[in-house]
Amino acid sequence: ADPEEALVLRLLSSNEKGNDLFQRYVEDQNRTVIDILKEFPSCQQSITLKGLLGCLPAIPPRYYSVCSSPLADRQGKDGGYHLKVAFSVVDFLTPSVTEDLNSGRRVGGLATRYLECICSPFLNNSSGSIQGPTVQIFPKPTHEFRLPTNMSTPLILIGPGTGIAPFIGFLKHRQAQISSLESFEGAESASEGTWRGGYELDPEELHISKGDSFGLNLALDYVRKQQTGEIDLYFGCRYSDHDYLYEAELEEFKSSGILSNLYTAFSRENGKEKMYVQNLMQDKPECKQRLTDMILNKDAAVYVCGDGNAMGKDVQEAIVNVLAD
Repeated sequence: ADPEEALVLRLLSSNEKGNDLFQRYVEDQNRTVIDILKEFPSCQQSITLKGLLGCLPAIPPRYYSVCSSPLADRQGKDGGYHLKVAFSVVDFLTPSVTEDLNSGRRVGGLATRYLECICSPFLNNSSGSIQGPTVQIFPKPTHEFRLPTNMSTPLILIGPGTGIAPFIGFLKHRQAQISSLESFEGAESASEGTWRGGYELDPEELHISKGDSFGLNLALDYVRKQQTGEIDLYFGCRYSDHDYLYEAELEEFKSSGILSNLYTAFSRENGKEKMYVQNLMQDKPECKQRLTDMILNKDAAVYVCGDGNAMGKDVQEAIVNVLAD
């Protein structure tokens, strides 16, 4: 309806001269269809809500890693599970451009901003009396990214940022498995008489035959043979005092022996050189020796979770370089 607005929109959509303008005006500024309609109000007169929704693409699902374990996070009287996820809230400023009065805008992620809003009442209320909202979720099964069936397999976990999330679930699961082993050993000690809890039991009082214990002994023999492999974890973020996710949990896993080694890298520490997890692997002698020994000599399983566009490739290249030296 407005000739000037129509001319600009035609230029933006042209293939010859509009590509660079579209990049700087739309993509670099993260403008949405709603933003365009607000800045070109004459377009609002000729489009209906039905027509607008009809030309918009479907919102793709967001995938978040589960950071809980079905063994360790079973809670509630009904025996249900608490499924936990970790996510970073997308919140940033677009570049400021002199000729663009609406540049330098604050932009938030569609899904993470929504999740932040529904989580806010819980973060601000310590009583826990708030009725939780319902969020539609679905599982995305994976056949590769799971713990080895053999507990003796050493693990190398590499998860900067929110990439640490699934490894928290791994470590909780391993901790629950070890607790289960200790329970079996405690039960065996009690049944053999090495521990009686202050009571003396007469053999006639134990109405258990050899047949009754046959299946139990097989299971116990299998469990007793399970040895837990070493676990090295690499974590990285910008600031150690700001976005070190699960710091307390990781330190507890380290002190309790679940983690053999915890290596951290911080890329924005004041007065310090930028450090990423791939730098640790290649530049720290201890890390190089551990990686080489665990992968080549102990057949360790390596897991990487995080930014697949950059970090994953850099980590893969670092491991190749370490093993090639």
